[in-house]
Amino acid sequence: MLNEEKIIGYFTKNYKKIGDDCAYLSRTKQLISTDTLVENTHFDLKCFTPKNIAHRLFTSNYSDIQSSGGKPKFALLNVSFPNKNFNLVNQIIKNFHKYCLKYGVEIVGGDTTSSDKIILSMTILSDVIGRDKIINRSKARINDKIYTFSGIGYSKLGYLNIYHKLKLPKSISSNSKKQFLNPKIYKYFDLFNKLNLSSCMDISDSLLSTLRSISSQSNKKIVLTDLSNINKKLNVFFKNEQLYNSLILSSGEEFVPVFTSPLNLLKLNNKKSFKTRGIKLTCIGRIEKGKGVHLKNTNLNKIKIFDHFKNNYSVL
Repeated sequence: MLNEEKIIGYFTKNYKKIGDDCAYLSRTKQLISTDTLVENTHFDLKCFTPKNIAHRLFTSNYSDIQSSGGKPKFALLNVSFPNKNFNLVNQIIKNFHKYCLKYGVEIVGGDTTSSDKIILSMTILSDVIGRDKIINRSKARINDKIYTFSGIGYSKLGYLNIYHKLKLPKSISSNSKKQFLNPKIYKYFDLFNKLNLSSCMDISDSLLSTLRSISSQSNKKIVLTDLSNINKKLNVFFKNEQLYNSLILSSGEEFVPVFTSPLNLLKLNNKKSFKTRGIKLTCIGRIEKGKGVHLKNTNLNKIKIFDHFKNNYSVL
């Protein structure tokens, strides 16, 4: 178990509200979540622009609220930085403000302190939401189908391309760097409110770790049947199924949802509301009785996801 999981596990055992992408505040009927970016762990100043940093901070939090079924509404922003980086941090803040305005999130407070590196923390709250509208990780049901958005995989390739000099074709290299440095922001909370979803979780560390969380908390078995449609371009490029599956399952910080439903949702890909937002759904498996995540002819225990405490991916 990773150190991160040990810490989360300790608090989950002692506080009932912890366990999903967001906690639910029953008194105010709001979802709340928080995330932190640390210089040289989540970003560096050689490759990331102030806009890239603001974008990542906003996206990671915005996605958490949506994946729990809520409408992102309010934010607190905490900023720690060395005095020498004031101008750069000021640019981050201005770009962050632009994202909040664009996506209807109101900044209601925060804090600033001095530190030896840049540390940014955002706490985000939803608009009012009834408990019955929340989508939890723990409610996946037997015979549900498992869905996610297409396009997963570019984020990890972007990381490896930049930091490990992984050689890629020009078009794939461009898409990968873009997704890693400037991950796409999807707006989908209003669409999900109209669907019959039983469970949902945002992909931050990896698709595999996300599926494991849904399996563990729902006490169900996840059987993966087809990952080929998640990213058709990368599937063609890699040719090797094992290599492709490993990439798709281990790519982190994709910031898209994984969700389950008893319905055939693929027909929604023809809807204008999905097309105009660049959302394309893909079905990757089903829920069965049992435990764990399973993929035919694949040892999932050998797939290594991003380790925040080692600040590194395994190479392909």
